[in-house]
Amino acid sequence: MDWYVLTYAAFNGILVGAMLGGIALGLSLIFGVLRIVNFAHGSILMLAMYTAFWLQKLYNIDPYVSVVIAAPLMFVLGYLVQCFVIGPLIRRERALVVEPISALLLTAGVYILIDNLALMAFGPNVRSTPSALQVTSVMVAQFPLNSFRIVAALASLLMAGGLALWLARSDMGRSIRATAQNRDAAAMSGIDVPRVYNITFGLGCAMVGVMGCLIAPFIPITPQVGLGFGIKSFIVVVLGGIGSIAGSLVGGVVIGLFESVASQFVATPTASIFSLGLFILILLVRPQGLMGRK
Repeated sequence: MDWYVLTYAAFNGILVGAMLGGIALGLSLIFGVLRIVNFAHGSILMLAMYTAFWLQKLYNIDPYVSVVIAAPLMFVLGYLVQCFVIGPLIRRERALVVEPISALLLTAGVYILIDNLALMAFGPNVRSTPSALQVTSVMVAQFPLNSFRIVAALASLLMAGGLALWLARSDMGRSIRATAQNRDAAAMSGIDVPRVYNITFGLGCAMVGVMGCLIAPFIPITPQVGLGFGIKSFIVVVLGGIGSIAGSLVGGVVIGLFESVASQFVATPTASIFSLGLFILILLVRPQGLMGRK
């Protein structure tokens, strides 16, 4: 195997992995605070991609510019889902903790609802949102790398750094961290835990909304596009360490790098199967994930 091809595959794998880590950031944040698995995570990504598509089609807004519209819309959607769909489940449980299976089934219902509504509204046709970005590739050490992937990867790093800084410095960020560590103690300290839950869920949806707009220029848009990304996000979050911001990026890079290099030796679907084997192997050795705590 040519070393140039392997190195080129490794560069692409790192870019794809960083992109996957950015998509998984919101899921990791939600699970780290609320302790629930948001099965509708990929559906929110799909809605953001369609938002970018329709903003371009109706108002000629570039997908990258549509981030400033799509992200707040996804935040509001996530806030409302947590407030009016998941919140009643929490109150019915008479505690600020829900059974994982209950929340999983509930968010799975949200995923089915959103995806089928999108199918009814937009149809099964594949859509695309070309960006006005003229430079389609950038030379890095004699390797032509896709500029759209580079933008998505860099945005993932910036978003992870911004989230970590916001959680450490802002009052709401400290409230979120306190709730994640011990929600009962946080409630007794005067923190409005239900409001923290609403904002956290909305923030997680806003972050995946950002990534939806950034990947729309090079990922075909269909009502089913979110499912694959949602499942891959679960793998990335668990592999990197649940609730770890850095872990999401590390887990994404590991999966992306492994699949990209493995696809040079076997078919791409087989490489994805092998990545699941790697995922299982790592968890057998380190159950808490690469960056997670015991």
